[in-house]
Amino acid sequence: MEIPPRIADDRAGAVQRGVDLAVALTDARANQLDPDGFAQLARSLATELGLGIRITAGDRLAAEGFGGIVAIGAGSSHRPALVELWWAGAATDPQAPPRGAIALAGKGITFDSGGLSMKDPAAMYGMHTDCAGAAAVLGAIVALAELGCDTPVYAALPLAENMPGPGAVRPGDVVRMRNGIGLEIVDTDFEGRVVLADALALLQESRPRAVISLATLTLQAVIALGPEIAALIGRDDALAGRVLAAAARAEEPMWALPWAERYASQIRSIAPGATYRNHPRADSGRAITAALLLGAFLPPETPFVHVDFAGPAVTMRDGAPTATGYGVRTLIELVTEWPGLD
Repeated sequence: MEIPPRIADDRAGAVQRGVDLAVALTDARANQLDPDGFAQLARSLATELGLGIRITAGDRLAAEGFGGIVAIGAGSSHRPALVELWWAGAATDPQAPPRGAIALAGKGITFDSGGLSMKDPAAMYGMHTDCAGAAAVLGAIVALAELGCDTPVYAALPLAENMPGPGAVRPGDVVRMRNGIGLEIVDTDFEGRVVLADALALLQESRPRAVISLATLTLQAVIALGPEIAALIGRDDALAGRVLAAAARAEEPMWALPWAERYASQIRSIAPGATYRNHPRADSGRAITAALLLGAFLPPETPFVHVDFAGPAVTMRDGAPTATGYGVRTLIELVTEWPGLD
C-alpha cells in the first residue's frame, strides 16, 4: 500500500493525513499488508519525519523475551514484529526512546482467524481490520511529528497474523512474557491482549508518565455501548478524565466502564508456570477483564487507560467493515493539550 501524502502544512492537514493513514492501514486486506509490510511502512514514515524507530522481528523477538507476540504469530508464514516509534521534538534520540513520555500501545493483528480457536466464517470476514489500534497509534504519532509536538511520545506496535498453521500456539500453552510473567493461553482467539501485554511491559521500561492502549479487543464493548461508542477502562481517574476530554474535543464518542478489581480472580491461572490467563472463563464482563489483564503488566503506580474501540473502528458499507480512523484525533488532542494540563 502507498503512504498517504501530506495534504497541507497546517494542523488540519497533519491530522487528516494521520486519519487517512490509519484508514488505509486498517482497510488493507491481509494479502496486501502483513506484519513485515506494516513495519516497513512505519520505517519509511520514521525516515521521512525524523522519528526514532526500532523493529524487532524473527529470532530476536524470542531472544528479547516477547513470548506473547511470538506465540500469537507462530502459526503464520508471515513472521510477527514489534515496532517501537518515538518522538521528542528536537531532542529526539535516534538510538533510544525518551523517558517520561506519554506511551501508546496499539494492537496490530493484520489478520485474525482466531488461531486454533478458530472463528466461524462470518466472524472471520473483516478481520483484516484487527490492526486498527496500531494503525491509529501510527497515524497519531505521524501527525504529532508533523506538528512538531513538544510532548515526548513513545509507541509500541505489536504486529502479528493469528493463524492455525504448523507451530501455532495451543489452548492451554503457557508463554513467558517480556517482564517474565507466565501467561496461560486458554483461547487463541483472545490474542490481542497477549500481544499488547508484551508491548506494555516494554513501554514500562522507559518509565512513562502515562500509558494508553488502543485495540479492537472485545465484542462485549460493542454489546455494552453499541457500534459507535468506544469503551474506556482506566485505573487512573485523572488520566481517564484527560482521555475522555480529548475524545470529546475530537468528537469521537467514548464512555467509561469501571475498573472493577472484583473480577480480578477471573484472569488468574492455576496452570504450572503461569500467573495469569488470557480468558476469564466467564461470559460477561470481558471488556473489563481484558483491561485488568493488561494493567497487570504495568506497575500499579503507572497511570493506565485502555480504550476498546471494536465498534467505532469500522462502519459497515455494502455489508463490509470499512475503517473510520477512530482514535487518531483523540490521541492528537490528548498529547498536544498535555503541556497546558500539567
